[in-house]
Parts: sequence; structure tokens; C-alpha cells
Amino acid sequence: MDGFLLSDCVPRLIYSMYWERKDKFLFYEDTYKEWTIFAVESGSFYYELGGDKGIATFGDLLICPPKTPFRRVIVEPLTFFVLRLRWFTREGSRMEPAEHREFFTGKINLQNTSRLLANYKMMKQSETFDTERRLHRISHYVQDIWLLYCGESGEGAESEDRIMPNKPEPIMLKASSLIQKHAFQTIDLKQIAAMLGLSPARFTQKFKADFGITPIQHLTSIRLEKAKRLLLETTLTLEQISESIGYQNGYYLNRIFRKHMNVTPATYRKTHSV
Repeated sequence: MDGFLLSDCVPRLIYSMYWERKDKFLFYEDTYKEWTIFAVESGSFYYELGGDKGIATFGDLLICPPKTPFRRVIVEPLTFFVLRLRWFTREGSRMEPAEHREFFTGKINLQNTSRLLANYKMMKQSETFDTERRLHRISHYVQDIWLLYCGESGEGAESEDRIMPNKPEPIMLKASSLIQKHAFQTIDLKQIAAMLGLSPARFTQKFKADFGITPIQHLTSIRLEKAKRLLLETTLTLEQISESIGYQNGYYLNRIFRKHMNVTPATYRKTHSV
């Protein structure tokens, strides 16, 4: 990322609130003076933020920049954290992540849900402290969640790959990060190729050479992993799941799921549910 690391940006809380099984937001649309994160522990809600829209569920964090209209409707009773924060450099100076805003806005998804749940547990336990101590403690866990996202976005892969004979190029690491970041939106891989200054054909060729799979295969894999989790951990309909992972409709998701998993989503849910 041209010398820029997401982990160079450190979130510090100025406000936190924990809600349990909320069935309705007070306002359909709101804006905030500070950066605000909605971190979902259970349930789901529909959102519109900037040009992005979809459904957020467990494992998702919605990052809202200041002064940006945020529309939302609860789909299933929602348990979540509202976290308002400011960004600082590692040296402690206040900063605004404007240059790399695409990594700081909209829905992000975390794959390591065990670590996420552990942080949520400690955040809830911190609710009993006075305001100053509570914010200090919860900031620590939010920073760990942020570092988890940084790692899952590919940060650190450069140093790990030094021992590999076929080290991915920095531009392809950025491509992988962008796909991961926007996987659950209506993403156009041609736009990512254009952002990187590559033709779609050249983008696919370079990505496959570095990672062994094409960009669309990478995107599909990320989406299907999220679909499988939502099928087992929620009661969302196929239409709602498709909307939350970036597909056009339930029919299209059913076709893609069956093609890659050799089973329909309904059968997968019935077979694997406990």
C-alpha cells in the first residue's frame, strides 16, 4: 500500500454503548460528528452508507465516517456495540485517514470470529467500570479487533512472503485487500483493475500467477464462506443472505452455491444445523 499500513492508524474510543436485542432504531437516518462503528454481536440490520448498502450480521462492523448519512433498519433483534472514536498515529498524534478512506468506510467482515467473540466478551465485562476506565479498557479491545482486520486484509504478508520463491507483488497484495474489503458489496472487479492501472485480462493473469486462483474465484470463496456461516448461525432468508454478501438475489446465490458446494443452500442449512 505504498508504504502505508492500516495498523499505523490507532483507534481510540470517546464513547461506547452496548445494546441487547434492540428491535428498532430510534432514527431511520442519522449522521455523526465523529467516526462511529456499529459492531454486530447477534441479529442483523439493513443499511445504506454512501454508495454501499446491504445487511450486516455477526462478524460485520459498519464504519461510518463523520457527517455521512447512515440509514438502517433492523431485520432481526440486534445485539451490538456503538463505538465512537478518533484516529491517532502510533506516535500519538491525531490524524484523519482521508488518503486511504476506502479501507475505513463501510462494512468490514472478520473471519476469525473466535477472537472477535473473545474481544466482545471482554468489552461487555468492561461495562461495569466508570466511564474513564471503561473507555480505556474497551479501546484496548477495539484496537485488537482493528489489528485483526489489518491482518486479514493482507497486512504483514509482505514480510512473511520473503521466504517464498514466488512472493506476491505489492500491487497484487493491495488487490487482494481491496477484494476482501469490498467482497460483500456489489463489487466490479474491472473497477479494481482500473484502480490498479491494469486491464481486466492483465489483472486476472497477474493475480492468478501470484495466488494460484483468479480474482473472481477469490471473491466467490469469500462470499460463500460468509453464506455458509449465515445459513447456520442465523434465520435469514436466502434473499437476505444474498443481499448481505453482494449477490443480486437469492436465485443467483442458490445457483452459485450449488455449483461450488454441490448442494443447495437449503439442504446445507438442514444438514449442518445443530
